[in-house]
Amino acid sequence: MIPHSLPRIFRLALPIFLAVWSSGASAQPARTVILVRHAERAGGTSPDVGISEAGRCRAEVLAGMLADAGVAQIFTSEVGRTQQTAAPLAKKLNLHPQVVQAKDVDGLVAKLRSGPAGGAFLVVGHSNTVPEVIERLGGGAVAPIGDSEYDRLFILTLNGPQATVVTLRYKGCAP
Repeated sequence: MIPHSLPRIFRLALPIFLAVWSSGASAQPARTVILVRHAERAGGTSPDVGISEAGRCRAEVLAGMLADAGVAQIFTSEVGRTQQTAAPLAKKLNLHPQVVQAKDVDGLVAKLRSGPAGGAFLVVGHSNTVPEVIERLGGGAVAPIGDSEYDRLFILTLNGPQATVVTLRYKGCAP
């Protein structure tokens, strides 16, 4: 209840001011998270297996696509192939990827939610971690990523607790 002792203009304007101020104070700026699986493996699934020549080419394609996307931070897992996939973009943007253990999905999600707004984040993960990160960020379930599938790119817009996801495909260089 607004006291009647306030001048009439303040009694009328105060509720509007409070509504606008409270909605602005509680609103969180949107964040953009771009998620991809690492590029093509050289063979096998061991953590020490890097990316193949086709994978290096795909990593360069990814760097070209995202060079002007406003990527401010890059996250990879401890597995070399995720770091190799991110390397061309990191070099182009003069960024140092942050390594988050593949099993620490909660830690990665916390970093993505609390990171600075305004820029985009790139997450280079694995066929099992990318869908899990999307779901934990509120983007819902996405179709599983097949073992031979390297071309899916997800753009997740995180706005507070809600998220929207756009799925794209990007070509590699293999015939």
